[in-house]
Amino acid sequence: MEVLELWKRNLERTKNQRTTEAYVRHIKNFIDTVNIGEEELLKVSSAQIFKYVDSTDLGPTSLLANLSALKHFFKFLLRREYIDRDRFTDIEQAIEELREELNAKKRPTYPKALTKEEVDNIFNAVKGKRYEKIYSLFLYSGIRLGEFENLDKSSFYLDKSGILWIRLEPHMTKRNKGRLAPVLAQDRDETYRITDRILKWIENYEENFRVKRGVLQVYTDRLSKRLGIPFSVHSFRHTYITNLVNSGFPVEVVKEFAGHSNIKTTIETYYKFSQRRAEELVKSFLSG
Repeated sequence: MEVLELWKRNLERTKNQRTTEAYVRHIKNFIDTVNIGEEELLKVSSAQIFKYVDSTDLGPTSLLANLSALKHFFKFLLRREYIDRDRFTDIEQAIEELREELNAKKRPTYPKALTKEEVDNIFNAVKGKRYEKIYSLFLYSGIRLGEFENLDKSSFYLDKSGILWIRLEPHMTKRNKGRLAPVLAQDRDETYRITDRILKWIENYEENFRVKRGVLQVYTDRLSKRLGIPFSVHSFRHTYITNLVNSGFPVEVVKEFAGHSNIKTTIETYYKFSQRRAEELVKSFLSG
C-alpha cells in the first residue's frame, strides 16, 4: 500500500533502523490481529483499536510499544491528509485511554545498578578476554548496545584535560540525536587509569571490540547465569548513570551524557531512586 511505504520512508529519515523495523512490525501485527487488509487502514476506527488490544496476547509493555507505533502512523496519515481530524481524534482518544489502563497494569521496573562486588566478580570472570575490554567500554561510557555497534576507532578523542570522549553521530543513537559521552569512573584516578587502558585497546579496535550483537548478548546471558548475578549489557549503562548521579553531576548534564530525550526520564528513573546521593546531600548539609 502506498501510505504504508511512504510512512516507512518517513521513519527511515527520522528514526534509527531498529525503531523503524519495530514500528513497521507493530503495524503489520495490528493488521493481522484485527484481520484487515492494508487498504482498510485508512478506515480504521477506535473500535478496532480496542479490539486489537482485547484480542492480542501481548503483555502491557509490548502493547504500549505497539500503541506508540499506531499513534505515529495515524498522525502521519493525518498530516498527509489521508485521514481527517475527526478520525484521528477518535483513534487518538482510544490509544490514550488504553495507555492509561496499560500503565496502571504494568509493574514498575527500576534500573538496577551493579554493586562494586558484582562488577568485580564480573570482571574477574572475563579478565584477559576480549569481553573485559567490551564490558569496560560499556561500564565507563554508558553507551547503548545499538550505539556500540556503530563505533570505530575514529569515534574516540582525548581532550586537553585527559578525558576520553566518544562522539556519537545522530544515526548511531536511539533518538537520532548526536551527543558526546565521556569515559568516566567513580573518581579521578580510576578515570585516568581506565582511559589509558581504553586508549591502548582502541589502537586495534576491530580485534578488541568488534563482536556481533547476538554473540555478545548470548555470552553475557550465560555469564550472568554462571555467576548468579542478574545482569545484561544494559546493566553497565544503568551503573554508569547511577555513578554520575552519586558523584553529584547535575541532572541536565547527566541527561546529555546519557542521551535521554527528556529530562523527566533522567529525574524519575535515576535521581528518584538514588538513596546514596540523598544521604550524601544530607551529610554535606549537616557538616556545612
